[in-house]
Amino acid sequence: FVFLKFWERIGMRRIRLAVMFASVALLMAGMPALAQADTSDTDAVTSSAARAPVTISLPITTADTPGRNGQNGILTMRVGRSAPIRVIVDTGFSGLVLFPGAWDRTPSGVKVGKAGSSVVGPDGSRIPGVLGSASMTFGGATTVTSLPFLQATGSQPYLKAWEHQGVYGLLGLGTKGGGAMVNPLTALPGDLGLRWSLHFQRDAAGNASRPGRLVLGAIPPTDAVMSFDMPYVGTDANGANLWNDQATNACWKFGVMVEMCVPTQFDAAFTVLRVEGAVYKRLPVDARGTLRTGTRVELSAPGAGFVGNSFIAGNQASRNFVRVIPRGATNIITSNSLYFDFTLTYNVATGHLYLSDPIRKADAR
Repeated sequence: FVFLKFWERIGMRRIRLAVMFASVALLMAGMPALAQADTSDTDAVTSSAARAPVTISLPITTADTPGRNGQNGILTMRVGRSAPIRVIVDTGFSGLVLFPGAWDRTPSGVKVGKAGSSVVGPDGSRIPGVLGSASMTFGGATTVTSLPFLQATGSQPYLKAWEHQGVYGLLGLGTKGGGAMVNPLTALPGDLGLRWSLHFQRDAAGNASRPGRLVLGAIPPTDAVMSFDMPYVGTDANGANLWNDQATNACWKFGVMVEMCVPTQFDAAFTVLRVEGAVYKRLPVDARGTLRTGTRVELSAPGAGFVGNSFIAGNQASRNFVRVIPRGATNIITSNSLYFDFTLTYNVATGHLYLSDPIRKADAR
């Protein structure tokens, strides 16, 4: 009996050992497959991240335009190693203009010369100054080279009014170029300097809107409401493509007048839609040359079978104010209302301009 009990215990121990070794063998056999699956998942995530476009999103705040009932978009940037500087976002020219008071003394990394130059501001006045050079930084992305800028000299009511709001510059993001200065965004590294988008947020009671943003490296939208081709005009001093965004072909209709496709400048700082040309001498206007309130205005892309944007003319800048100058060559300068009502994406690799993602029309009136 004792002998039988002894072999029974030995047998049970062998069974337990056999089960244990079998379990370990199965676990070891499965480990390579598990390791391979984990590596595959990691590689998939890494590959996806590598393919994802690099973008930088910078907030754009809204400020009331001095002396008018319109609004402008304000961006913060650095020049050289300066403290952050608030500047007006403008697409009516290329380059950077710094107002008096931008800094108490010249920051490191900034050179200011004696050569004079000037630009025309959004109010139509000429801003004189001296040329300087520095790298420029937007949300952590810095231009790959130093760029020229204009340091305004003298005192002007227009500049002083902005200085009272803590705004000390005018950032020109136009793609036409011209003169010594260039659009700073085109000197950013990689795709950040090839594509960007702009949207301003309306700052008024009862008007919901998306936050204002400058997105560097923005991907062109596949669902754009309108798209336009900008004429190619060469390259700038740094080799970036230049496109005449002041002569983009766009189609306009005012009231009962037949639609015409004319050179159009999409302007992010100009608060009034300006219609120029002798062909518009029959438009209904008041004594000030303002398009009569209640006149419908429509904008379409060339060849489109639908109206991309429309509004009823009124007397509020950055919304529906239209001034008519019925003489000279035909030309239209848009109000910056488009930048409040749409997201505008610029692609300087191909010369395309897209208007997408419109806000609700109830918010655009």
